[in-house]
Amino acid sequence: MEPINWLAVILSANLAMAVGIVWYGPLFGGAPLFGRVTGEQGEKGRGPVSGMLGAILLQGVSALMLAHMFARIGGEKLAGKPLLYWMQSGGIALAFIFPALFISYARQRLPMREALVDSGFWLAVYLASGTVFWALG
Repeated sequence: MEPINWLAVILSANLAMAVGIVWYGPLFGGAPLFGRVTGEQGEKGRGPVSGMLGAILLQGVSALMLAHMFARIGGEKLAGKPLLYWMQSGGIALAFIFPALFISYARQRLPMREALVDSGFWLAVYLASGTVFWALG
């Protein structure tokens, strides 16, 4: 296993924040930023990890897992097949994040629009993370 690219991890997490600001601002201004936390009886509240700090921490963990995955694949193989950056990162979003969001939103009876907007956000973030790792690889 090769060493983890820590610079790519940090830049990836910060890029996710920038994508989130644009995604939930000018593009889809009505969607809740980084999800919604509700209490009993639908009362809106803030969880223990919320807002921008929580999003950075959560994306930092995701970026770290991507870094570990790319380190396991190896720089030589990634250099020979650069599409693996986007196949791996986008594949995680499509195979794990999308179903988790759709199941969760369906169980909470949230609008399909929110599921689509949030799923699109995570796909964009994971593809952007793959781009960061490719550029710094």
